[in-house]
Amino acid sequence: MHPRNIYAASPDFVALARSYPPLRPYVFLTHTGPSIDFKNPIAQRRLTEALLRIDFDISLSLPENRLCPPVIYTAHPYQRLNYVLWIQDIIRETAPDVAVVRGIDIGTGASTVYPLLACRLEPTWQFVATDVDKDSLTSARENDRVIITETSPSKPLLFPLEKDTTVNARYEFTMCNPPFYSSTEEMAQSAETKEFGPNAVCTGAEVEMITPGGEVAFVSRIIMESLRHKARCRWYTSMLGKMISLHEIVSLLRNNLVDNYAITEFVQGQTRRWAIAWSFGTRRLPDVHARISSPALQGIMPLRTTLYQPLPNITSTALLSGILSQVLADVDGVSVTLDNSSSGDHIYLVRVSANTWSRSARRKKTTAPLQTDMPLQSAPVMQCRIQCRHGLSPTVTDNHKLQGAYLDYQWIDGKERSIFESFVSHVNRKAASSRLTNR
Repeated sequence: MHPRNIYAASPDFVALARSYPPLRPYVFLTHTGPSIDFKNPIAQRRLTEALLRIDFDISLSLPENRLCPPVIYTAHPYQRLNYVLWIQDIIRETAPDVAVVRGIDIGTGASTVYPLLACRLEPTWQFVATDVDKDSLTSARENDRVIITETSPSKPLLFPLEKDTTVNARYEFTMCNPPFYSSTEEMAQSAETKEFGPNAVCTGAEVEMITPGGEVAFVSRIIMESLRHKARCRWYTSMLGKMISLHEIVSLLRNNLVDNYAITEFVQGQTRRWAIAWSFGTRRLPDVHARISSPALQGIMPLRTTLYQPLPNITSTALLSGILSQVLADVDGVSVTLDNSSSGDHIYLVRVSANTWSRSARRKKTTAPLQTDMPLQSAPVMQCRIQCRHGLSPTVTDNHKLQGAYLDYQWIDGKERSIFESFVSHVNRKAASSRLTNR
């Protein structure tokens, strides 16, 4: 569960029923306390209406013949709030200074619940929401909170990007909860294979649950379309209902040389869902938002953007900070500023204009003629954050953790990972050999 999800504990159903009377007929007592029947679709709808009204001040009309979009695990497997919070993390990390954040909800459904939740959490966010189902579009327009765009199965899934080709028509993200299944038979088989049966009744219509080729084909279409639009959208994302789908999706990204991607997992109760995000930009996500620890998925995880260098002979972060400052000052083409936005001490923001530290770069410098009129490079080739820390150094395996000072590198921006790794290696080598290290 996302740490900011307000439903870490089950809601107080009695209190909800008092505040939202339409829910009262569906609350009953069990040996573990008050509950509702999650296999009753009407109870699901009333609970969702109550939670959205009380916790988010959203009045939602839920049509009886379309998917009910509950926001908690006990009501339905879809992890809506978790998904919105993850996208919120991505935008905060990679687009913190964007005044108006524009998103696209692909296949918004009858309730437009993703845009409504997101806009409630972030008042400056705006949405274009698409759907092919006329009944869903009619209901979504009644909620009147986002721009609703009708599309069709023959049109691109990224239709808003196709439709608006102006230079400034940029979006920060897309989101999608695709139809999971390729046929009614697959959907029925999935329900039958659950050991204890589904926790909640499925309220979705076929148009919302089934698509030719299932979720892999659907998300693959988004990927192939994104290859045309690239940086016109900062992050493309989608939910996935099956872990095995991630392998095919990541393979497609890698085959198209997309290395800037992220994987996350949403777990609430007995339900697991996954999400994938990818970008053609150079901003990099920290591992906490881009990687999960599932052993079954380690082979497809993106490479780490956080690296550590233990220096156990150093006794304090103040001494390590002095060593790091000295090392960084000796590297040409590097600008350093102190990060005052964090509560932690000894944090450096590093901007690298060019690789000047490698052996080949130094060789070129000694053989090239002196040029005094070289233009300054406006954009850095790499940015990272370095923090001097003390304690048990985090490493890939717990067996190699060391007590003492260590450097914490976070790759923030850059196209080429090799520059980040080379820079980290250079700073580590110089810091370890510094005459102050063994004092």
